[in-house]
This record gives sequence, structure tokens and C-alpha cells, in this order.
Amino acid sequence: MKRNRLFAVLIGTGLLAATATAEASIYSVMNQVDVSGNVQGTTNQYGNTAGGLGVRGSLFSNGLFGTAKYRHQFGPAYQGYTGGDSNTFGLKIGYLFPASPILAVGPYLGYEYNRFSENDAYLNSQSSQSLDNLGGGLYAAASLPFANVTGYLGYLGGVSETSHVTGFPPLRYNRSSNLLQMGVTAYYPLVANLNFFVGLHDDDFTQAGAPNLLRGTVGIGAAF
Repeated sequence: MKRNRLFAVLIGTGLLAATATAEASIYSVMNQVDVSGNVQGTTNQYGNTAGGLGVRGSLFSNGLFGTAKYRHQFGPAYQGYTGGDSNTFGLKIGYLFPASPILAVGPYLGYEYNRFSENDAYLNSQSSQSLDNLGGGLYAAASLPFANVTGYLGYLGGVSETSHVTGFPPLRYNRSSNLLQMGVTAYYPLVANLNFFVGLHDDDFTQAGAPNLLRGTVGIGAAF
């Protein structure tokens, strides 16, 4: 299933890139602030689909790059609850090596915090799951005649995992879930320093109980 989702991500990016005709550069999308909306679905059994909003910043200079992101989903990760949400904060720091005149590739270190919460108004109960992950991966950026494309593949080890249910003390697990991540984003220049972008992302937690997430994003970025 993971292989099928990765294949879908790559095919989707190729189709998106084929529809654009504007000139682009890697520099513009690696130095920008952007806002996005998304639709995210949990691919586990009884998974829920919810919309969300995100903000992201990226810096690039002399090969070094860094990104920071925050995302909020307006709904629980699983069905069967009357409400809930999820919050994500992530960082990447890495270095890109020029592989060709239009492609740069390099390693990165990554950190991500996720908190998934659910509530049941009928039972007057709330529960949450918080996960910290740290690791790294491979990042790539390509400047094509019609668009810029960035992509990543990373594996973040579990640092901590805590669950909490109303009326009980927090439960910290000895083994926390690892996180396999992959995604691609295509950027299309609009006017001046503005870019329109679309992306597909897949986040898979390795431990049972943590959601596996497939997400599509659409947004606007301002380069600086």
C-alpha cells in the first residue's frame, strides 16, 4: 500500500508539472513564505478525512537550506468522535549539492511533533496522542522550464509518544512510533514574486494506533 501511494504521488506530480508553461527558478521557492489549505485522510481502518490550513517558511543560501512548518487539521484523525483536531510542527535543515544545471539533491536532518486529539460530547471524554520524531532523509529541488519541483523522502525515529484520556494520568510508551515521510510539490510562477503550488504528501507511522496520513495541498507562496 505504501508503494502504491508513493507511485501515486510521483505520477500526480508529473501530471501537474505537465500543465504549466511559465519560467521558474529553484531560488524563488527555496526562499519564500507560504500559506496553504489541504485535505488530509487517514488511511488506517476507520480513518477520517478533514480539511486543514498550514504556514511554512524556507531559506536557502550557498547550498544550505532550512524549512519550518505548522499545520492544523479541523477534525479528528478517526471516525466515531464528535470533534477533534490535529496539530503538526516540523523542521528540516540540510544541504543541496548541484547534480545538474537544473537539479540539486542533498541530505537533511528533520524533526516533527504531532498531536492528535479526539472528543466525544455524548460521553464527555477527550483523548490525545502526542509524538516526537527525529531523523533525516533526502531532499531534491528541480528547476524546469515550466515549474519548480521539490521532493523529499525521510525516516524519523520515535523520540517520545504519550497518550492521554480524560480521568487518567498520561501514558508514556517505552517504544514510540517511527515516521516514514515522502512528498512532492510543484510551484508555478504567477506575478512578481508570487507562486501557486500544489503538493501530495504521505506520512506513515510504524506503530499500531498512530494514524497513516495522505494529504493534498494547494497554496500561495511569496518569494523574497
